[in-house]
Amino acid sequence: MGFSVEGDYFETCTCDVSCPCINMQPATKDSCDVMLAWHVTKGSRDGVDLSGLNAVMAVHTQKLMTDGNWRIALYLDDKATPEQAEALGAVFSGGAGGHLANLGPLISEVTGVTSASISFERTNGSRSAEVAGVLHMQAEDGTEVIENAPFGAVTQPLTQGRAGAVTYHGAWDVEFSGTNAFSTTFAYSG
Repeated sequence: MGFSVEGDYFETCTCDVSCPCINMQPATKDSCDVMLAWHVTKGSRDGVDLSGLNAVMAVHTQKLMTDGNWRIALYLDDKATPEQAEALGAVFSGGAGGHLANLGPLISEVTGVTSASISFERTNGSRSAEVAGVLHMQAEDGTEVIENAPFGAVTQPLTQGRAGAVTYHGAWDVEFSGTNAFSTTFAYSG
C-alpha cells in the first residue's frame, strides 16, 4: 500500500544564515548539528493513520554533509500506538523508501530511535518543537524563499529564518541560537 504524509516542517542548525549545506557546500563551522522537526497534518502508511503525530531528528555531520559519516537520533511521538510508531519510524527513518531514504547512505551511526513526548507549535511567524527532557528548538520565519535547493530533507521551497534558542542534550550535547533555520511544508510518499 505504501505511504503518503504531509504537514509542517522546520529545521535549525549551527551554520550561519544562510546554511550553505543545502547547496552542497561546507558548513560555516567545523561540523553541522541540525535539528529537524515534522508535524504530520494528514497521512498514513499501509492504512495506519499518522495524522497529528510528530517526529524529530537530531543530526551531527562532518563539515561537508555529502561526505557522510552522519550520527543521528530519531524521536517518535509517544502518543502513537505501537502500529503508528512502527509506521512513523519507517517513514521518518527512510526505511519505508521515499525522499528520506536518499539520506540513508550518508548515515554511519543511529544512536537510537526513541519514543518521547513531543510538542510541535506553529504560531504567527514562529515555530517551536520540544522533545521532553532532551531537545528544545525554536525558529522565526523570514521572508526569503529558497527554491530548488539541491540537498535537504524536503523538496518544497524553503523559507529562510533564524533559530531562536536551541538546546539538545541527548545522544550528544549542543546549544546554539541566532543561527540558520528553514521552514516549509512537507509531502513524502513511497
